[in-house]
This record gives sequence, structure tokens and C-alpha cells, in this order.
Amino acid sequence: MFSNITKSPVYRIVIAQFVATLLISASFLIIDQITAWSALLGGLVCVIPGVYVLLFSSWRRPQAAEGTGLGIILGGEAGKYGLSILLFVLVFTLVQPLDPLVFFGVFGGLQLFNLILPKLKQAQT
Repeated sequence: MFSNITKSPVYRIVIAQFVATLLISASFLIIDQITAWSALLGGLVCVIPGVYVLLFSSWRRPQAAEGTGLGIILGGEAGKYGLSILLFVLVFTLVQPLDPLVFFGVFGGLQLFNLILPKLKQAQT
């Protein structure tokens, strides 16, 4: 069903984001639990839609002869944005107290992985 999931560049980014989320939130436990939870939730709101795109794009489906696969990419991205909005709404309606500065700081920092990791991979080759 899912083919070559570990070979996808998205896989490397999602794994790096997840590990960074765990390390950052664990390090914020030194400050307090609210900060650590805010960091963890900010990271998960970033990582979970990435996992969705990874699974959606890796799922084997028959390709049309004239198709370019653009529909798969657009479908994955549309689902990612929808899932991101849903997760933001859930976090901000269900989680109190929350440190929004830490939440958005971790979320934004992890988004930079999408820019930085491909450049590092390119520089290695």
C-alpha cells in the first residue's frame, strides 16, 4: 500500500521535526509544564499535517497515462492545510492555559526545516 515511504524527502523532514519537537519540549520542562506543553503542541501541529502529506503522497494508486501526478500533490497539500486549520482550532479552543509565544515559536521554527533540510541535502551532493 505505501511504497518507498522512507526514501521520500518529506520523511526526513517529518522525522527531524518530530525529534526536534521532543527535544525542545523536554528542554522546556526546566521552565515549567505549560511552556513544555505549548512547545509540544506547537510541534505536533506542524508534524501531524506533514505525516498526512507523507502518507497521502506515498500511497500507491494507479496513475492515469496522461496524468502528471499534480492532482496527488495538490490533494495532499489541500488536506495538509485543512488539517493544520483544524489542529489550530482544537488547540486554541481546548487547551488552557497555553503560552502562545512558545507555541508559535516552535511551530514557526519547525516550518523552517522545510527550507533548510533540502538545502543541506543539496550541499552534501
